[in-house]
Amino acid sequence: MRNIHLHLAAPASKSMTQRAIAAALLAYGESAIVNPSLCFDALVARGIAAALGSIVMEHNKTLRIAAHSRHCADTLHCGESAFCVRLFTPIAALLGMSLTVIGNGTLLSRPLPDVTDALAAFGVTASMENNLLPIHLSGVLQSGTATVDGSKSSQTLSGLLMALPVLRGNSEITVTRLASRPYVDMTLEVMRAFGVTVTHDDYRHFHIRGNQRYMPQTYTVEGDWSGAAFWLATAAIGGDITVTGLRNNSAQADKAILQALQQAGAIVQWQGDTLTVRRNTLKAFRFNASDCPDLFPPLTLLAAFCEGVSVIEGAERLIHKESNRAAALQQTFGKLGIAVSTEGDKLIVQGGTVRGGDVSSFHDHRIAMAAACAGLFTDTPVRIDDTECINKSYPQFMQINYKL
Repeated sequence: MRNIHLHLAAPASKSMTQRAIAAALLAYGESAIVNPSLCFDALVARGIAAALGSIVMEHNKTLRIAAHSRHCADTLHCGESAFCVRLFTPIAALLGMSLTVIGNGTLLSRPLPDVTDALAAFGVTASMENNLLPIHLSGVLQSGTATVDGSKSSQTLSGLLMALPVLRGNSEITVTRLASRPYVDMTLEVMRAFGVTVTHDDYRHFHIRGNQRYMPQTYTVEGDWSGAAFWLATAAIGGDITVTGLRNNSAQADKAILQALQQAGAIVQWQGDTLTVRRNTLKAFRFNASDCPDLFPPLTLLAAFCEGVSVIEGAERLIHKESNRAAALQQTFGKLGIAVSTEGDKLIVQGGTVRGGDVSSFHDHRIAMAAACAGLFTDTPVRIDDTECINKSYPQFMQINYKL
């Protein structure tokens, strides 16, 4: 087994960067976002802020956003980021102008009916064909009361929570079957940092006071648990990896990777703000990833090297990601000699000997990263058809991988 030793800084959080850009866009005045993510999805969020009237500048690892200072575009390009669609479309609807939301790549095949349904509940006319982009918007977002289905994603709820407080009237949202509560906590945390608060009753009823104002801030983006999770799983498999820049008290959902690592037997140690994970004898684990579906790829990577059968719950959340991730993980790891199957809402991974081979990333950044990390421990190479897709969330990833 290969023995890897690595010390690295966690990449900046893509999700927190996107939320901070949205908050800065809603604030009157200039905000500074320190340590912003440079991934494609974060760059898309910058472009949307500029399209909605902000001046966006970067200097010395600080992003400066001066809101409401220019004419707004009539088209929002969201790249391949479904979160940008769901986060910024309600914010754009505050302007009361007709505009079109577009995207490209894998996003064009991802159904987004939750966006139009939620906007309609707050007075906006939004139309799309077959629940796919583009979305055509008209009308202005209005305060009110609505019920939102949160079973597929919490992202649309995040967009509404950020947009509604600036309206004159109060609003209430009742949420049914909310998935990924930690992502809502991330949104509320960024909103508080910019001076806006929302209360809720156990995530079922959200009370949104109107007439609030986002205040310009200097906001420092924390490290990204989603990207770091692949290196932490890699450490558990074969070596020791130390990561700086991660918050032990982070609201990010993917911090839960530490629970799975410890269940599998890995050694996890904190020293101040530095996290180290070390290899140990790995055993099969059972983990519920319903609130953190982005962890399925690194968890499958981890399970592939564990002795026994691991069970990861929450697989129904995987169908409409950048790929059908359950099927993609089955096929990708199947070609590497690991049996992966689904049983209802469970992904079942039979640990064993991982071998090299030719695999597809399905143009999904997280599938590509899982396969690349698996290839660090195979006797023959793992060849991936597309690693460019990794730039969606973690542009530095392959540079680190090649050095190991």
